[in-house]
Amino acid sequence: MKRKIVRLMLIGITALALAGCANLSEVIPPDRDEEVEETDKDEDEEKDDDEDDNDVTAADEEPEADNSFILARTPHSDVFYVCDDESITRIDRKELAEDTHTEGSDQYRLYSEEEYMMSILVGEGDGFLFFKDTVVVEFGSTARSVVYAVSEKDHKIYDIWQGSTDGMLDGCEFYNGRIYIDYIIGYDDSYKMLGEDIICYKYDKKSDSFVEEEPDASLESIVKTANDRGARIRRSENLCFAHMYDDCGYLPAVLDGELVLINPDKTLHHTSGLEEAYSAYYDSNHIFSIQRDYETYEGKAYVYDIASDELTEISDERGAESLLGKSGNKYYFSVSDPEVYGIGHNYIYEYDSDTGELNFIYDKTSIPGSSIIPGVEGFTVTEKNIYYIDFHDGDIIWKTVTLANPATPTVDLDLDREKRFDYGTFGYVSTSISCPDCGTDLIQAYSEYLILDGSISDHADVINEYLMGKAEEFNEIETTSYTIDTPCEDHQAHPTWYRVTNDYYVSDIDIICDNYLTVNMTGYWYGGGAHGMPYRGQYLFDLTTGEAKSFTDFYEGTEAEFKSLVAEKTKEDFLGYDLENYGSPYFSGDADVIYDDAYKYASLDGGTIEFTSDGIIFYYPPYEMGSYASGFIDIFISYDELLGRDSL
Repeated sequence: MKRKIVRLMLIGITALALAGCANLSEVIPPDRDEEVEETDKDEDEEKDDDEDDNDVTAADEEPEADNSFILARTPHSDVFYVCDDESITRIDRKELAEDTHTEGSDQYRLYSEEEYMMSILVGEGDGFLFFKDTVVVEFGSTARSVVYAVSEKDHKIYDIWQGSTDGMLDGCEFYNGRIYIDYIIGYDDSYKMLGEDIICYKYDKKSDSFVEEEPDASLESIVKTANDRGARIRRSENLCFAHMYDDCGYLPAVLDGELVLINPDKTLHHTSGLEEAYSAYYDSNHIFSIQRDYETYEGKAYVYDIASDELTEISDERGAESLLGKSGNKYYFSVSDPEVYGIGHNYIYEYDSDTGELNFIYDKTSIPGSSIIPGVEGFTVTEKNIYYIDFHDGDIIWKTVTLANPATPTVDLDLDREKRFDYGTFGYVSTSISCPDCGTDLIQAYSEYLILDGSISDHADVINEYLMGKAEEFNEIETTSYTIDTPCEDHQAHPTWYRVTNDYYVSDIDIICDNYLTVNMTGYWYGGGAHGMPYRGQYLFDLTTGEAKSFTDFYEGTEAEFKSLVAEKTKEDFLGYDLENYGSPYFSGDADVIYDDAYKYASLDGGTIEFTSDGIIFYYPPYEMGSYASGFIDIFISYDELLGRDSL
């Protein structure tokens, strides 16, 4: 779990540009009914029909079945794919952002070098891509949720909805020809939720805009019942309340710590044995949920039968880790069984609520250096197929398997392949230290290292010895009295409280300026509490000698000159933010304070420098110049400004 969090926070997704469409007729069989061709219309009648179509408003139309879906590694991925029955269309966020032609389009965060800064993709349909985001209203204090659409045809941006600064967007989905927004109205002084609202919009051809519509009255009645009783509605997957209500005939909600089902007649069905169901799927007859022991974080899968009020555990001895998807009455979940710490073996299961059968689908083992969770990452299930990210022949790829016969060989989709092993292979060092008395894992560390191919450099052996030594050095963790000397009853009762984990991954490899190899690393330390601490670093090698290099091997200026340059570039970065609309990642809102703080932190031997082909990135770790949520703050300085030349 932590590895996935680290990757989403710290590792940029590098995608190689391959062209746009691939035929899926064999992989994705057509679901739509064949349209009957009308041959008895003359040209004038067809022309009249076309003119009438242009005059029809959105409210007069019934939405057509939309079988399209999205493949994306994460909702922030810089490349994703819009799929239908016949084809896959590649969407590059950067190209999309550059091609928008709406006034003020630079305010929409379609693309950013920092992945976490991009708007979240929430859906696709009727020729639009839908995004949600949070916009700062007043720097350092208030923000509001926004939802907007981008036309797939001409990349025009459409403002759809903006929330108030008091409330918060709870869920958003394009469903049944409309974009539904589930909205938390606000909170009182004790942070108790004041209630929820449902807002929906539909595209209107005549006005070329999204027009608000009234939600279904019976759905609004159920939401009002939840609000009146002080209940918090739970959602299934990323479904909006309207979609859940159509599927289930009720809405699940938490009332006084208990999961209840609110029926159309406003009666409550009280469930037995279920927790608040933070992780659950719902249908008209069952609730499928993963419940965890919050001390060990071990999960088990349960199915709740609504009619009989019975809760049954359905996971095997491996337990359950993550809900992955739902197709009809079939539910999919994963569990990871580490072979050693840091190398996960991911098992994927299907549970059929109609037959009560639990079926093993497939398993995938993580590969050092691949930066993915194979078989789990990107998991998307449709009516006929499963899609997921995997690793094959040195590439990160998309695969698909049919639901009808998941035991058949998977099909590699002709999509972007992310090269990972162009420069060699990867090794790893894994360390686990357990309590000598009770056996509870107390310290765990994992570190990857590149094994450079000999064809890249005549000095590959020297480089490899250095990198492996650094990985072994990283895993030499000192034990502490806090973890080791604590009584065994505390270890066993609260194992996560006393466990320290330390992970270090290869995030990127490159050759810059022809002669220098860069190996970028990213890591995450966790020792309890709300979150751990991320970190990153880079190794630089001269390929002609095998020697490890540092910044001072190239920079000939003084420490004071370097500090001044970094401070000035940091101030420039701060002033480049749209403070009025988005604020900035910095603690301070004063440019002079930013300069002074940057000057204080900058150092020639501080280790927070990464080399690129045309300059360095000087970065500030979380809490140094900005909050934890701001992540690393990157400052680019060209070699011309730094060294007086255009390359290293």
